Amino acid sequence: MSHMAGSSTSELRTPVFNGENYEFWSIRMKTILKSHGLWDLVEHGCNDPDSKKEKEIEETKDAEKSTMAQLLMKDARALGLIQSAVSDQLFPRIVNEETSKGAWDILKLEFRGDKQVRNVKLQGLRREFEYTRMKDSESLSVYLARLFDILNHMKSYGEELSRERIVQKLLFSLPKSYDPICSVIEHSKDLEILEVQEVVASLKSFELRLDRHNENSTERAFASKPKCHGCGKFGHMIRECNGNKNAHKVNYANQVEETGTLFYMCNAATDVKKNHSWYIDSGCSNHMTGNEGLLVDIQRNLNSKVKMGTGEVVPVAGKGTLVIKTKLGKKHIQEVMLVPGLEENLLSVGQMMEHGYYLVFGGNMVNVYDDQSLGNLIVRVQMTNNRCFPLTMMPANELALRASVSHCLQTWHKRLGHLNERSLKLLENQGMVHGLPHLEQVSVVCEGCRLGKQHRDSFPLESTWRASHPLELVHTDICGPMKTDSISGNKYFLLFTDDCTRMSWMYFIRNKSSALECFRKFKAMTELQSGYKIKGLRSDRGGEFLSSEFNSFCAEVGIQRQLTVAYSPQQNGVAERKNRTVVEMAKSMLHEKSIPYEFWAEAVNTAVYLLNRCPTKALNKVTPFEAYTGRKPGIAHLKIFGSPCHVLIPSALRHKLEENSHKCILVGYGLCEKGYRIFLIQALGR
Repeated sequence: MSHMAGSSTSELRTPVFNGENYEFWSIRMKTILKSHGLWDLVEHGCNDPDSKKEKEIEETKDAEKSTMAQLLMKDARALGLIQSAVSDQLFPRIVNEETSKGAWDILKLEFRGDKQVRNVKLQGLRREFEYTRMKDSESLSVYLARLFDILNHMKSYGEELSRERIVQKLLFSLPKSYDPICSVIEHSKDLEILEVQEVVASLKSFELRLDRHNENSTERAFASKPKCHGCGKFGHMIRECNGNKNAHKVNYANQVEETGTLFYMCNAATDVKKNHSWYIDSGCSNHMTGNEGLLVDIQRNLNSKVKMGTGEVVPVAGKGTLVIKTKLGKKHIQEVMLVPGLEENLLSVGQMMEHGYYLVFGGNMVNVYDDQSLGNLIVRVQMTNNRCFPLTMMPANELALRASVSHCLQTWHKRLGHLNERSLKLLENQGMVHGLPHLEQVSVVCEGCRLGKQHRDSFPLESTWRASHPLELVHTDICGPMKTDSISGNKYFLLFTDDCTRMSWMYFIRNKSSALECFRKFKAMTELQSGYKIKGLRSDRGGEFLSSEFNSFCAEVGIQRQLTVAYSPQQNGVAERKNRTVVEMAKSMLHEKSIPYEFWAEAVNTAVYLLNRCPTKALNKVTPFEAYTGRKPGIAHLKIFGSPCHVLIPSALRHKLEENSHKCILVGYGLCEKGYRIFLIQALGR
């Protein structure tokens, strides 16, 4: 479509079609033809009178002859519009057509194609949609234009994606810099009813904030004056010190740069005592302080750096935990950077959001909540005259951050499905998750582990080859039948484990013949979410995996089968070990709280949920959840499996003298990290 041509019959300008972008041209022409009341003729046509029909017309009444004549005139006008809307090179294609429908159908068949051609084009658009990601170098507007162009082309070929699917694609396809706003949207909105334009507006607002913070303006930077470790004065680094002519050269070759530009400005002295106040800063990438005395459990030798507002790069001396005394006990804020020379203490808005807090700015104040419903206000901070938000962490203020229960290692050992002590300390020391407090050592023998984890020697280690990207190789195995049916009547569970990330997915089935149906669902879900394709499937030689239907399906979609040698299940070691770990964790949780065996499926499902958020020897300093999604998991919401709880009964569903809540037990977690699965105790007969 190269240019627009004027039309003598309408103020609308007809687009001239030159053989490109037929879909857009046809949409515009359809609108023009509708404005003239001609589209029905083009779409359905009219019966052209041949000699026989002309004779019949002569025998009809004058009114009928007039109607047919008007119809033919309208069709001629529609044909004229179509003829004037094609280029001279394409006009010969329709020169012999005498009806508007005939001319339209010729162009449609040639340039849109038949059903088979459209399906091929649509499949290409689907693939392009799944693999589309926002590039680090492009703006949000450019990416949205690119994405919606694909969606419009798909719609023109007859496929319109749901609102929820488009929202999911938007959130999953953005770079890591958008993780804070994506996390807020995922946890505070119902994606099934969320409007696409609402998401786009939120993303654009977030992009404006990012752009504003990245501008090289004088109001941008927090005037932090680093301390020289040579002369002891502030305002310069040791390598710039005039008093140290033999300043040591610093080698940054093997350092991992963690650039966290500080977008904080304090133009006037505040009335809050220095080093007792923490400033809530939306531009700071991490919690930071220059006062080592405020932190405990400091990790040294991080080889990280922070870019200050002055443009200088300052080494990070360590990361520690801030312990705050409140009226509800101690609160531990982790991953606080120790930056020598930093004059103020900064709380990062993005890091607080990652740890499960929700911050709302407005009315010259910021409100901090600990749930997505914004119903539980934690603290309110008033903005000062110099546009700062100082939060004083003093016992006298009795700040009510989240209620903190015992943080002993044994408590979190049970919350994480009886995870071993080494992995627990690894989670804490390496900062692999959000929401895990500083753990106090308690030496207690766990009875649940004693009853659920004793076993023979482990399977041999897997081969040295590893998949290089998600879904390149998937391990699977079926476990069962269980002696006791689950509360849903299932006897088996089917486990899929990604070789690259060790992320696992669980399906419960009543018989082994359902394995293929589960694999179809698993393939559709994971490929849609990740943008990758399953290339290989490793399993044992169970009949459920060797059926002709299973083999035919894998052959059709191009999945390579990897089967174990007969009587050698150890060759499927990843799936076998994962099954054993899942079962042991589930047994430990059931025995710990004396939960009936009917809940084995809930315990197994919880075990997989927890293992995806726990360290594994196959990955280096990341959990399977982070390796697969690119985001650190939050675990502050975890509770001990089988713990008693009370669920509020809505007032509309109870009488005045009835109980306000049901007594239940916790049996797992929903799809959302803040959602719990509970079971009524009265249904157990307890």
